Amino acid sequence: MFAYVFYRSIPAFVLLQPLAVYLARLIRQKEHYRREQRLGGQFKDGLLALAASLRAGHSAENAFQDAARELAFLYGPEERITCEFRRVTARINMNVPLEQAVKELADRCRLPDIRTFSEVFSAARRTGGELGKVILDTVQTIAGRLEVKEEIDTMLRGKQYEQKIMRAVPPLLLIYMDLTSPGFFSVLYGTLLGRGIMTGCLAVYLAALWLAERISDIRV
Repeated sequence: MFAYVFYRSIPAFVLLQPLAVYLARLIRQKEHYRREQRLGGQFKDGLLALAASLRAGHSAENAFQDAARELAFLYGPEERITCEFRRVTARINMNVPLEQAVKELADRCRLPDIRTFSEVFSAARRTGGELGKVILDTVQTIAGRLEVKEEIDTMLRGKQYEQKIMRAVPPLLLIYMDLTSPGFFSVLYGTLLGRGIMTGCLAVYLAALWLAERISDIRV
């Protein structure tokens, strides 16, 4: 799209491939962050199920089995969080200590909340602390963080929609003018000065995209 809108040139399409790779990497990073946020919210529900099972008098090992069934009901048996809890129970059935199985869960997921829970859980098991209270405290911490994130997302959602519209306006406007008035921008594509101007426009456009992403990318 950039090669067509700003240059109308096949060589420009080839030269802009590194930009395409860079933008694709940014998109993957954002998608990875969304998956992490989703996994963190699901993990909170798993902790709630764990706490409920512990309050009912079940052992920690059985509580993970109960939580896996609850997560399968909430999110489906193939969802990652369900599979992770099932993997913990499978490791327990292989006589792996529960603390080790939970640590492996934290290592696979690589989320700060899960890593913190693993450390606190291991410490509580070693010292004989009340697991139900430890899990509830962890849930409250995670829930508080998620609530703040949701409030920020709600406040920014309207601005983010505006950002997406404004991001599409410049290229769509150029395409519209080219379709309705053929040759109107030919001087910008056929002369050295015109190509320099379009290169400057591309640089300003990319800088605006980067700045808009930085402003709206607020992480808690």
